[in-house]
Amino acid sequence: MADRESRKIFLTLLSQRSAIKTAVKMGLIVGVILNLINQGSEIVGLQFGQINYPKFFLTFMVPFSVSIYSSTTTKLKFFTGEFAFIDAELICKSCKKSKQKVKKGERVKDCPECPPGKARWKIIRLLNI
Repeated sequence: MADRESRKIFLTLLSQRSAIKTAVKMGLIVGVILNLINQGSEIVGLQFGQINYPKFFLTFMVPFSVSIYSSTTTKLKFFTGEFAFIDAELICKSCKKSKQKVKKGERVKDCPECPPGKARWKIIRLLNI
């Protein structure tokens, strides 16, 4: 993510409601489990003075961060034959020549410049967001 447009695309995808909602759920579920593993005796015993609160809250933030980052980076990848999940303009990363526009639910086409199945597509612009 070197250029300004790439960062803008990444932040736009990162801030989508579905990504945040999923990450919050993952953070809560995994955070509770990890906190019970790491500080379970203090939590269950209601020993609030002995709970390490920075560690407690960080234990929720780590799975939240991993979830939102991984879902966002996955959305940046488009493969030939797969369905697009957003409206976007793509450029072939392999030949850097061919471009295509895809709409949500549409199949990503193969690159006319590259051998069949070898194209890798990168978002250059989001459409309708």
